[in-house]
Amino acid sequence: MNIAHAETTPWGPVRTLRGGKLTFKELLAGTDGSLTNFSLVLADTDISFKSPRHRHNFDQIRITLEGSTNYGPRQNIEVGDIAYFPEGVHYGPQDQELLGQSSLAMVIQFGGASGNGYMSQRQAREAQKELEAHGRFEDGVFRRERTPEGGRVNQDAYEAIWEHTNGRRIEYPRPRLTDPVHFRAANIPWQPVDGQPGASTKELGSFSERDIRIGCIKLEAGASYALPVLPQERIVFFNEGTGTFSSGEPWARWDAALLARGEAPVMSATETTDAMVLVLPRF
Repeated sequence: MNIAHAETTPWGPVRTLRGGKLTFKELLAGTDGSLTNFSLVLADTDISFKSPRHRHNFDQIRITLEGSTNYGPRQNIEVGDIAYFPEGVHYGPQDQELLGQSSLAMVIQFGGASGNGYMSQRQAREAQKELEAHGRFEDGVFRRERTPEGGRVNQDAYEAIWEHTNGRRIEYPRPRLTDPVHFRAANIPWQPVDGQPGASTKELGSFSERDIRIGCIKLEAGASYALPVLPQERIVFFNEGTGTFSSGEPWARWDAALLARGEAPVMSATETTDAMVLVLPRF
């Protein structure tokens, strides 16, 4: 198990890939080049943040922790919501100014069902720096000083970075859904776990033949929960609460843990705990 503590993880520099200010605190990261590579960050989104309508060749999950997060016209992720953005699905334009406030969110980006994998935060930063010698990033677009043979002067910023990193044209998977999936998770009732008093779960959804799963766990203070054994990696993000895994690792609010395939520790809460669980795709 790999656990990261939000309180002791430093914030990174302000990012300007899209329009406005965005600052990340990267808690967990996967393995570059793997089909299930991922990045889990806390994202401090300034009121100035804007992004054009776009899509990804990977999957994404967002949870608002403070404030409200805009991801399109009249589409806002409120505290308690969980939003799933599948690969290939367009969303946006984003305009945080419409809400009149900044937001703090947890964001997981990970390789989706198509097997395209995920370009890491480190790779993206390095490619952006290299591309800045050939143009500028402005409002979510990379504007080249010269047009490359067979290329474009203006290109989506992420596309340009991905193609620079991978040395080939990006290909988006055909979308399996028409829109992002926005869960009002607080409205989904908890289900008590048989034989484990004080423990409850809720299943939000299971997606694709890769068995990507999104769910939640709730533990009352003093309760324990034995995680089921799974053949996939999974990520646990703690919205609130404190406690300890049977391995001895503690958790607190906004911490995150990566569990390996087959790893199934017991969770014991010292304070009421609410956590989201993402089961990464199986290949």
